[in-house]
Amino acid sequence: MRRTRFVAATALAMLAITAVPAAAAPPSHLDGVMPALVGKTVFDADKEVPLGTRLLLVDGTGQHRKVIWPANWRVCTQNPAGGAPLTPSTAVTLVVVKLEEKCP
Repeated sequence: MRRTRFVAATALAMLAITAVPAAAAPPSHLDGVMPALVGKTVFDADKEVPLGTRLLLVDGTGQHRKVIWPANWRVCTQNPAGGAPLTPSTAVTLVVVKLEEKCP
């Protein structure tokens, strides 16, 4: 009887240790709404766009620069607009500039 109580207590303790709260799920296409991203850094905007969304970054100065450090760039315009329906086939285009530059 004593062994049974020990095993039961150990099992309950292990359950308590492994029962951690789940991390917040990333946004998904099931949400169905495009987030408003204008004014945010590319780093922050990328976190808000649902996983699996095709994301195209366009240099707003027309210089065709690549975004190497997303935290140093901000979103000037977006297509589709914030609040628009978002489906798995939706491609998102963000026109971006470096933080110290003006939006076109």
